[in-house]
Amino acid sequence: MKETLKFSIMAEDDNVYDVTVERDTNDLGNLQAMCSCGKSQDGDFCSHRFQVLEGETANLVSENLEDVQALTGWIKGSDVEVAMQALSKAKTELLLAHEKVEQCRKMLVRRMLD
Repeated sequence: MKETLKFSIMAEDDNVYDVTVERDTNDLGNLQAMCSCGKSQDGDFCSHRFQVLEGETANLVSENLEDVQALTGWIKGSDVEVAMQALSKAKTELLLAHEKVEQCRKMLVRRMLD
């Protein structure tokens, strides 16, 4: 049997997209998240799903804040949590790499001027 949470998210273009998160009660470690936006329909990354998964409510137009909290519980121990952690780690590593590049550029400029 499937459990479903549905959210409506206001996008930057003022369109409202529906995000649906499902889990099978026989396999709580697997979540599926779909969105009605074009990017999601094409199988691409969509910020609307990510906003919901991250617990962001600023653009939530459906009045189901309690479901956002419920989703947090669904995510714990799921395949989505593992992927979200990997993405977060990669973002941190990228930020650190950008900072390192900037430091190296400044060092290069100093070396060229001395």
